[in-house]
Amino acid sequence: MQRHGWGLRTLEFIAKGRFVCEYAGEVLGFNEARRRIQAQTSKDSNYIIAVREHLHNGQVMETFVDPTYIGNVGRFLNHSCEPNLFMVPVRVDSMVPRLALFAATDISAGEELSYDYSGRFHNLPEGNTLKKPCYCGSRTCTSFFTFEQQQKNGVPALLNSWQI
Repeated sequence: MQRHGWGLRTLEFIAKGRFVCEYAGEVLGFNEARRRIQAQTSKDSNYIIAVREHLHNGQVMETFVDPTYIGNVGRFLNHSCEPNLFMVPVRVDSMVPRLALFAATDISAGEELSYDYSGRFHNLPEGNTLKKPCYCGSRTCTSFFTFEQQQKNGVPALLNSWQI
């Protein structure tokens, strides 16, 4: 029995580096993201992703995206410890980043599309994280993926981190 979400499969070959889709949704402020996360029950799916970009001047810019009500196919992508997609914040005529997913490897037709929910940056202090069971089934599965324990009011959210 599979224990992960819906998932997406490609119908055609996707070359490494090719844009696949955007993780689209409502862009939220911190307070609204916190409110929505706190309103969730343990049975609810969490689609909210917190993107943290580390700027060259030492500042950190956070963007929260929630595709629960307004989104696209990106919300159905599952986590994998061996993902075939990677996420990059890109800007198109706005300071608010759009979350673009690109092929990390050549992807065969019929293969499930996935990305690493923890952003491949496993450099968080151990006491600063929450763990959720991982059911990806990859040969290098870590059995858990981490959520950052937000410093502001202890709100857990997915974390992806980029240095720009």
